[in-house]
Amino acid sequence: MRTLFWKIFLSFWAVVAASIVGSLFFRPDAPLPAWQQLVSDAFAIQGQNLVQAYERGGVPELGRFMQHLRQGSYDQIFLLNAAGNDLAGQEVTPQARHIGERVAADGKVEFARVGNDTLLAERVVSNADTRYVAVCRFSHVPGLPGRPLLRGLAVAMAISGIVCFWLARYLSAPIVRLRNAAQGVAGGNLAARAGEQLSNRRDEIAELVRDFDRMAAQIEKLMSAQKRLISDVSHEFRSPLTRINLAAELIRNVNSPAVKTAVSRIEQETERLNGMISNLLTLSKIDAGESLADETIDVAEMLRQLVADTDFEARDHNCRVVLHGTQDCFAVGSSDLLRSAVENVIRNAIRYTAQQTEIEVRLTCETNDAASTATISVRDHGPGVPESSLEELFRPFFRLDESRERSTGGVGLGLAIAQRAVRLHSGEIKAQNCAGRGLEVIISFPVLSSAPLLLHTS
Repeated sequence: MRTLFWKIFLSFWAVVAASIVGSLFFRPDAPLPAWQQLVSDAFAIQGQNLVQAYERGGVPELGRFMQHLRQGSYDQIFLLNAAGNDLAGQEVTPQARHIGERVAADGKVEFARVGNDTLLAERVVSNADTRYVAVCRFSHVPGLPGRPLLRGLAVAMAISGIVCFWLARYLSAPIVRLRNAAQGVAGGNLAARAGEQLSNRRDEIAELVRDFDRMAAQIEKLMSAQKRLISDVSHEFRSPLTRINLAAELIRNVNSPAVKTAVSRIEQETERLNGMISNLLTLSKIDAGESLADETIDVAEMLRQLVADTDFEARDHNCRVVLHGTQDCFAVGSSDLLRSAVENVIRNAIRYTAQQTEIEVRLTCETNDAASTATISVRDHGPGVPESSLEELFRPFFRLDESRERSTGGVGLGLAIAQRAVRLHSGEIKAQNCAGRGLEVIISFPVLSSAPLLLHTS
């Protein structure tokens, strides 16, 4: 019994079979019908003997004969007169008195169950036409059931077997499909699914199968994204390396002032390549789930310093980075990661905002139900992003321009790093187009409900 199907089937069938057998052999109203006539005939003879003993020798003779019967198959014997009293002077039990009254009224033989025992009552008529009721109590009915009972039992067992077989198949079939799909995914078939045939089921097993399918779909999506990531990395590395090789050829073959330009080009491309590798390593560390530092971060001060630094860089692009408002709030986490996240967002805004415009940076802090949340918004005045591409902005190596020229922006890692860093701080990041023109990126994350005492003491 190694499979779940046989365990369910045999267990259910055993329970149903036990219930059927119990209902047939231990019914509360009467012993087995096949034995009623046999037991009734045997006790009718003893009833006549009881009456003859009483009429022949009175109470003493009746008592001796009852004692003899009690040493055999009967636990109790009563011989009741018309008033319902035992002629031997015994105290009549309520059950015996009740069944005796019914038999005295209608003259029919009656069986009744009292706990684990059986009561039998019959009317007995003496030679002088005097009517009595003989009542006995015995603990079991010996023998085997007759053929009609065996046929009924066989039919009941067959029907219960069919029902239990269907129920076991109904419960175990989705699990078998789930196991096959899991083996398919483990074997590399990420398109394997288990719930195609369970669209009409709404039970817990069907929900489990559907959850597995959703998990498999997400794994397939992630693996596809991972493959694309590797392809994109190879693509991004190939372009600067090609330019480096060309510049190196110029150095080898040309003895002119152009050598200085070539060397400068080599340094520039090498710097870009190193920056890309650095971003990839940062992204890899965050995705690997490295433990988050437990630092207390003054978010407002971090933002003021960051705006000052990026504003200096923005002047080369003929734009400004301006901090329009801050509120004091403190977070716990990695100051480097959080600063990197906001810095990548601001630098992305610098790259796309129109000249002679301001990149607006704001910090607000809200407290609701004892939970505090900081929100940093960065808005540029660039062309914006198509609505269908807003969520894709945070995918590694995503760029709106598939040509991937340097003039269209960076390599597409800055916002991906920002998203992962914010999520590592239990926050979220989203982008939305502004009314008129421009893109706004909103970062929100939990902060301390009150400033730590350490920061207020010196």
